[in-house]
Amino acid sequence: MTETLQNEIISLLPSESLKTQVRLSGTRFSDDDLLAIAYQYAPDFDSRIEWLRRLEACFTGELREYTSRLIRGQQRMLESFTAPDENAVFELHIQETPDAYDERYICESYDAALRMIPLFYREYECARETAVTRYTIVKRRVLSEKTGFSEDSLGEMELLPGLKVYSAVVWADEFGAEGCHNDDYTDWDCEACDKPCARNREVFFPPFAGHGDAVCCTGYSGKKTYGIVLADTDRHGMEYYVIPLDSIPVTRHDFINIYDAHMHVPAPRVERIEADSLPETMREDYRACRQYLMENTGK
Repeated sequence: MTETLQNEIISLLPSESLKTQVRLSGTRFSDDDLLAIAYQYAPDFDSRIEWLRRLEACFTGELREYTSRLIRGQQRMLESFTAPDENAVFELHIQETPDAYDERYICESYDAALRMIPLFYREYECARETAVTRYTIVKRRVLSEKTGFSEDSLGEMELLPGLKVYSAVVWADEFGAEGCHNDDYTDWDCEACDKPCARNREVFFPPFAGHGDAVCCTGYSGKKTYGIVLADTDRHGMEYYVIPLDSIPVTRHDFINIYDAHMHVPAPRVERIEADSLPETMREDYRACRQYLMENTGK
């Protein structure tokens, strides 16, 4: 693995705080880690495939074979999801912002679902696509007396602004767990598996946020959540325990119960920030909560 390629893959991490700490600490990631980072944090479907292909060309042996299967599995699922199916409909979801109402429409085909999106904005002139607009298309089986009862969800696609595909998943045994080594795809035991795995591999990152630090967490939806870090040494490096500053225990200063409000946030989606950069309405609650943690948790 070249230094240049490793640095390019590290650049995919969303957190600037984490990327800075990686550089300062001189952290080197294994090939398995770099594959997981590229798979989990590529910005969209096409770039994910591009990164996987670049890594495939660098790998050898089992890891290269796995990466090849992973690429084929991703492409086959996209083709299967978008394929016409007279026994299926496509349920389109439109959310202009993470907190907006989930607009839902039943469409006869995948192409029809895509065509409905610009028509939605034409119909509702007050609606606007933004950087945090997200679309979901669910492919559903049409049930009838002939088919009998079964689960109707066949797969799901997530799209970014501009109708750029982020991910596509098909719920069918033939695709397994996207390149999983388990041949029958029915009895996964990930904890006992030592084979390469891009989706479920947990990467250890150098810690960059400490107990009581203010942070901003950004999820796939683009929604930002401001919080305070609750240090946990067992998971430190993979994820952070974060107490949202808009949670009831914090806003009511019921700090004895803040542990019930904690979130598990992957380290690459956590940004360490200064308290003064928090929304003004949250600063007083943050300082009170931090004082409680420092005085009562022994950290």
